[in-house]
Amino acid sequence: MALKLDNHNDYPPVFVTYGWCRTAYSVVRSLGQKGIEVHVGDTSSTAMSRYSRYCKSFSFLPDFFEKPQEYFEHICAALKKTGAKVLLPCFEDVELIIKWKDKLPCDIKVAVPDYDMWTIAEDKLEYVDHVIKNGCPAPKTFCVSSKEELEQAEPEISFPVVIKTRIGNSAKGVRIANNREEFYKHFFDLVETYKLDPQRWPTIQEFITGEKIGVLGVYNKGKHLESIAIHFKRSKGLDNFGTSSFRLTIEAPKVIQNAIKAMESLNWHGVVDMDWIRDSQGVAHLIDINGRLGGASALTIFAGMDLPYLWYLAAIDAKEMPNMTIRHNIKARWIVGDCLVILNRIKEKKWKEILKVFVPERHCYHDDFSLNDPLPFAFEALDYMRKFIKSGGSTNPVTEGMIR
Repeated sequence: MALKLDNHNDYPPVFVTYGWCRTAYSVVRSLGQKGIEVHVGDTSSTAMSRYSRYCKSFSFLPDFFEKPQEYFEHICAALKKTGAKVLLPCFEDVELIIKWKDKLPCDIKVAVPDYDMWTIAEDKLEYVDHVIKNGCPAPKTFCVSSKEELEQAEPEISFPVVIKTRIGNSAKGVRIANNREEFYKHFFDLVETYKLDPQRWPTIQEFITGEKIGVLGVYNKGKHLESIAIHFKRSKGLDNFGTSSFRLTIEAPKVIQNAIKAMESLNWHGVVDMDWIRDSQGVAHLIDINGRLGGASALTIFAGMDLPYLWYLAAIDAKEMPNMTIRHNIKARWIVGDCLVILNRIKEKKWKEILKVFVPERHCYHDDFSLNDPLPFAFEALDYMRKFIKSGGSTNPVTEGMIR
């Protein structure tokens, strides 16, 4: 039954997970500014959202990857304790919530897709055939499950080529091979590093160069609500590879149209973050689907499409959706992300690239810093520093179970 609300005081309180992540912080800030009561959960005592002025309470959660059952049980307990009626899983834990959503307390509202549609979208192999059948361009992709099949496929491979694990995030489990020697080295390095079963060996995908575009959207029970297109200007890795740290909104109606076709064919419910590369012919190919909040979530708010708020409204099945006017050429930087860019460029000795980070950008917003809510930024920096030291100096650490 659709819910009609007269003002924000009628809106049910919400519980937001993965409070350390800036995507979760964008949700906390968006909903909190509207007067909606927001509760936060995370495994880290320095989770940035915990220290936001918009956070009503904080609950400690076990590590999601190590103890999924306990993680879910703690969320259910936190929902009862806080009185939250809406659950917004803000990172990789969305898969667990999708699988076990029927086990949540009966009055909890959540906007996530069905599990069978989720598995298609998240799998770097499965999504390709599905979206192509629905008229959406995607790179040529195939998979092998034995050394013999790999050798037979070799004549079809033209270098450079992209090698991807079936499940991953933030460019983890992704390698680019420029020749045959690199191909075999990278391929089996992924297999051995992540202990991949032959039936889950990495996919092999055509390498496409061009403009990197993101499309973030919200869907309500298979119906498209709103989408925004974003041009990634800078990312943690070289050649705009990995998580973006600087980006701006653009007009890309054809890309958005194809994105809608792809996600409505999956009867999507909730948020989605899609990565595209537009080639020299102007055709944008879908290279990744992330069925969760994307790193540019804060930018959607600055540009007039408040993605966290729309996701919340979809979760409570609001009868009416607000009219939103999207502004183009709106810029946003992730400050801590740019610090990671600098660390990576120092390792790579790309001094000119480092200088680009320090070029000032006029009228630029920030994902993780707000003058009227400054503490989250300080604790975000502290949290990343702790993880950087603990991982031995990695700017993109991998947790066991994350890549598979």
